[in-house]
Amino acid sequence: MLSRLNIAAKFMIAMSLAIVVVVVGLSVSNLRTMDNVIFQAERAELDGHVSAISNSIAKESRLAEALSTVVASIPLVQERFAEGDRAFLSDQFVPVFKVISDHFGARQFQFHTPPATSFLRLHKPQKFGDDLSSFRHTVTNTNATQKSTLGLEVGVAGLGVRGVVPVFNKGAHIGSVEFGMSFGQQFFDDFKARNGIDAGLYILRDGEFKTFGSTMGDKPVTDKAVLLKALEGEPQLQYATLNGIPTTFYSNTVKDYSGKPIGVLEVAMDRTKYISLLTEARNSAIVIGLIALGAGLVLAVFTARHFSKRIYSVMQGVNQVATGDLAEAIQSNGADEIGSLADAAEKMRTQLHSIVTDVKQQSKGVNEAAQEISKAVRGQAAASSQMSASVTEITSTMEEFSASSNQIADHSKMVVDVANETLASSKDGSQAMANLNRKMIEIQEENQESLKEIFELGNKSKEISKVMEIINSVADQTKLIAFNAALEAASAGESGRRFSVVAAEIRRLADSVTDSTSEIEANISQIQDSISRLVITSENGAVGIEDGMHATSDTAKRLSMLVEAAERTSNTAQQISLSTQQQKTASEQVVIALREIVTASNHTAESIERVSDISRDMTQRSAQLDTIVDRFKLSKQAATTPIAIDDIEQDS
Repeated sequence: MLSRLNIAAKFMIAMSLAIVVVVVGLSVSNLRTMDNVIFQAERAELDGHVSAISNSIAKESRLAEALSTVVASIPLVQERFAEGDRAFLSDQFVPVFKVISDHFGARQFQFHTPPATSFLRLHKPQKFGDDLSSFRHTVTNTNATQKSTLGLEVGVAGLGVRGVVPVFNKGAHIGSVEFGMSFGQQFFDDFKARNGIDAGLYILRDGEFKTFGSTMGDKPVTDKAVLLKALEGEPQLQYATLNGIPTTFYSNTVKDYSGKPIGVLEVAMDRTKYISLLTEARNSAIVIGLIALGAGLVLAVFTARHFSKRIYSVMQGVNQVATGDLAEAIQSNGADEIGSLADAAEKMRTQLHSIVTDVKQQSKGVNEAAQEISKAVRGQAAASSQMSASVTEITSTMEEFSASSNQIADHSKMVVDVANETLASSKDGSQAMANLNRKMIEIQEENQESLKEIFELGNKSKEISKVMEIINSVADQTKLIAFNAALEAASAGESGRRFSVVAAEIRRLADSVTDSTSEIEANISQIQDSISRLVITSENGAVGIEDGMHATSDTAKRLSMLVEAAERTSNTAQQISLSTQQQKTASEQVVIALREIVTASNHTAESIERVSDISRDMTQRSAQLDTIVDRFKLSKQAATTPIAIDDIEQDS
């Protein structure tokens, strides 16, 4: 329900409740304080009356002691009392007792011999000689201690105020003298007449309180439980009615001469005047509370309207900002919390205005940047596709080169085999020449067969020349391929550096193969020349055996050279074969590397495609951001002046 009320109504209700709580609280507190003050005042007043009664009893006790002391101090009385002259004492003090009784309220006057035997009762001269020790403890106490005893004591005749003084004769204790003062109904009647306060004394006998004297009736007005608490020494204050009048009763203990509680003294006071004071205070509190409530309500209405008007002004400005209108400033209307709220709202509007303006400018820049990124990505995608095609083409070329390398390796192996055969043949020829030196006689016979073998050797050398031509051709092609590969690697940039090294190594191996084949061709040419001369020599061998001996020696030397050349040819062929194997391995590695480049190029193309998608998404989001920012209404000056967010943070 409160949520539907405006803030002014809530403020008025809160202020009203606060004022009511304060007024009621103060009124209740004041009334309780007043009630406590009245309670304390009544108690103090009644306690004063109780003290007055106690003082009156003490005064009577002192009077009784004084009279007893005067009598006990007369030397003649001391002598005659010591002599037991009852008649003399009676003649002297009966008239005195009558005067004291009539004018000072004395009710008893008697002499005692220790411990407590009645020697002379001046209020009853004919009665004497009885033992009082069983109930007259003031007498026994005085004779025992030889000191004065005064106060209340309960005797056969009832409660009385006693003053007992020891009597000495020539320093010897001979007994005591006692005065008993008036203390009964008349005492309480006189007290009420003097003070206007009811009073009563209740003596506890056989578990019940008996009225000794009272102006309030024959029976106690207060409950027995209350009187028992008062008897225990705890003063009691009670409210009741007495004869239809609101009355305050105050009860306190009464003690005898020895300090022992013997009864309860109760006073009763008309509390009408205190009730009137309390009622008047309550009525005044109600009137003052109503006046304060009315004034507070008027002040609450005025304050609520004032605050409501100012808050409504701030609320209008905030609602204006909420609708997107940031052009109008929120006016501050004070230096208090509401004014601070208005300043904060205006600061929020200013910062939001600056942020929206900057966002609008930044959105435009983001849109342009996204378009530039999209263009760059499209160009990069085209370049990546072209590079991928080039790498694919290079891969195909290298695969063909790898196949050629395999062929070169096979031919190199064949060259090694031929060189080995040549070496073996050369060694056989050398051995044959050695045998020729031993068997010159058989030369003529075997001349035809040697010539035939020489012809075959010539054919072999021609075949070797053909093989070497093939090797030279392959080496030249290898060099050309390595050159083309180096050009392709250079155009591939950083990714082709490894391939460029491989191409250079292939070209170096091809050059080595060319040099080796040239040397082999020179050796083979020499072999062919030797074979030709051998043929001529063989054909002319018949000319002379002697010349044949020299020729065979020369041939042996040349065959030795041929063996060496054949060994070099074999070693060179083996090196060519090893180089071609390395070339084969390198070309395979190049092909693998190019395939990895193709895979990486494909991944690059995919990444570029994702970047292109992101740039298109950035363009769309930038357009959406422009649409959102266009909802805000900005001032004309701010709409054309970009403000950096850093400046806003510095202002804040």
